[in-house]
Amino acid sequence: MASSHIIVSDPFTVTFIRAKARQLCRRSDFSRSDYDELRQGMRLYLLEKAHLFDPERGNLEAFVTHTIKTWVAMQLRYRNCPKRGESFTADSLERTTVEHEGQLTSLGDVLLQDDGRRLTQAYPRSPIEQFELRDALAHVMAKLDPEDRALLASVAEIGLKPTARKLGVSRRQVTNALNRIRQECEKAGLGHN
Repeated sequence: MASSHIIVSDPFTVTFIRAKARQLCRRSDFSRSDYDELRQGMRLYLLEKAHLFDPERGNLEAFVTHTIKTWVAMQLRYRNCPKRGESFTADSLERTTVEHEGQLTSLGDVLLQDDGRRLTQAYPRSPIEQFELRDALAHVMAKLDPEDRALLASVAEIGLKPTARKLGVSRRQVTNALNRIRQECEKAGLGHN
């Protein structure tokens, strides 16, 4: 493994970071004064990810290019997220007043629980539906072999990537197993409604 200092101080890395920072500074959502901060951010991210570089699997230039492009994409996504923009303001349901039955009242007092369910498309299940769901789930779980049950538990507990790492298999293999299990669930009526 190469040391993080060697990766960050490599001439290719230094040149590539400068070029990317200049490129970003030409965008309308950045300014020239962001240049040093952008370079610093890229170097820090590269230091964070340096432990992932394996010279036996690829060259330094490809690693640096991919890592810096990932950082740039994350920054652009972060800046373009409407809730993070300076112009975003959240409206309170309690402070927003509306006229209802001839009187001014807060919007929160007028909205019904069904309005929220309609917006989120989340409707409560009846006791019969809950019983049928539990029964179908128990049926599917009983049909699964112990390895599949363990895989499901692991993915639910720690996530897909850590499960793949823990089992020593690729994410694709875990995803394929989950797709196979999902098909069994759909056959039992546990698919999307």
